[in-house]
Amino acid sequence: MSYIEGEDRYQITLLPNTLDDFVDEENPVRVIDAYVDSLNLEEVGFQVYLGTKAGQKPYRRSDLLKLYLYCYKNGIRSSRKIETETKRNIELMWLICRLQPDHGTISAFMKNNQKAVKKLFKEFTLMLKGFGLIDGQIVAIDGTKLKANCSEKQHFNGNILSKKLGYIDEKIEAYLHDFFREDNHQKKREIIETLDVYQERMHELQIIKQELKETGKNQLCVTDPDAESMKNNGKHEVCFNVQTAVDSKYKLIVDCDTVSDVNDQGQLSNMVRKAKQVFHDQKTTFLADTGYYNYLQMIEVVNDSTELLIKPQKGKKNKVESGFDKERFEYNALNDRYICPLGYELPFKWNGKQDGKEYRRYTCETFDICGKKEFCTTAKGGRSVTRLNDEEVIERIAENTLNQSHIYKQRAAIVEHPFGTMKRHWGYTYFLTRGLASVGTETTLICLAYNLKRMIKINGVQDLIRLFRERSLSKFTIHHVYLSKIA
Repeated sequence: MSYIEGEDRYQITLLPNTLDDFVDEENPVRVIDAYVDSLNLEEVGFQVYLGTKAGQKPYRRSDLLKLYLYCYKNGIRSSRKIETETKRNIELMWLICRLQPDHGTISAFMKNNQKAVKKLFKEFTLMLKGFGLIDGQIVAIDGTKLKANCSEKQHFNGNILSKKLGYIDEKIEAYLHDFFREDNHQKKREIIETLDVYQERMHELQIIKQELKETGKNQLCVTDPDAESMKNNGKHEVCFNVQTAVDSKYKLIVDCDTVSDVNDQGQLSNMVRKAKQVFHDQKTTFLADTGYYNYLQMIEVVNDSTELLIKPQKGKKNKVESGFDKERFEYNALNDRYICPLGYELPFKWNGKQDGKEYRRYTCETFDICGKKEFCTTAKGGRSVTRLNDEEVIERIAENTLNQSHIYKQRAAIVEHPFGTMKRHWGYTYFLTRGLASVGTETTLICLAYNLKRMIKINGVQDLIRLFRERSLSKFTIHHVYLSKIA
């Protein structure tokens, strides 16, 4: 049987191929090359080689940025794996002209340019707006949990500490019991050594317990103090909370953030503000799920240019089942009072203040005659309902969400799209770095790589290369004209 034979690996050719012959014209790596070449990295804030620091490797920042973007776009983040790729990946050899920076240089690039990477992402978003790839008409917000770079055994809270200290107490007591019953001197020495280990471990746990008490924190991760235990995929894991705001036109990420909050309730105003920095001059409709439902933040973000559609939280199960949750109480603006589902009135009682927002409290005075008090409230003084001074904003949001349900239903399809690519396709379900600043930079690079990959899918390689080159030429022309005027 005759097989297809390959070339002899020792064959010398008269006219050897160039690297460019191995990278066809439609290869996405050419987009990364054109994009980075269109940037002025010094203006963005990237550190440049000055030749004054001993041991500093004189690599161009552009080459290292190309390296990072290519690898993140292809699911490679480890600095050691990136170093390996430079020695065997033909596309990378073409992209950075056969450079082979060591893993220390690669790692230091991210560490030393954290602010510049975030600024680059913001500039990239403005570029997307200029290209017409995002329009800001509808923006969906959501968060996802990525595991922190730490062991679960290094995470502690009050309950975990109590269990561990109790276990050590039992072990010490058992070893002491064996010590006093043992006659063999060698075994006694072994027991003493084991007791020393337990005593040292107990001392370490007591220090952690004291630190929690002094700081007022509920939990502590020794490996990465910025990480928190969060509910993720049905179980509790030490994670960070990654937030994104995604434009509906092509599912491109407008902005991102990484926080230690265990849920999304405090992130609504943060993400709306970030997105409005890009779309400040137009009306934008934001879509958010129930996890962002926060009265104070909802009131804060809604204005003439910002509409919010958000699904309200469900009331307490027992109240919902009994028909006495707050949603069933009707507000009478004319008489400034609430009407309960049975028709009884809750008149105004007094004013209060919460987190800087004023509210009014309404209390039932006829709870003894309605016959349903046990289903409505356990308070001895009767059922009370609070109303923020701006609560009509909340009511308007609820009405708009109901009337525009066809728009709100698009939320998951818009914002889950990037998470699917990052976590399922690339495998980015965890962080490699530690500390909020470093994992934030990692998140930004992931989102930047996603946007770049998505752009290539939308526009195609050649069209993007043309756009980047025209953009670079435009910047050069403007700069040249400016220099001519000041000369």
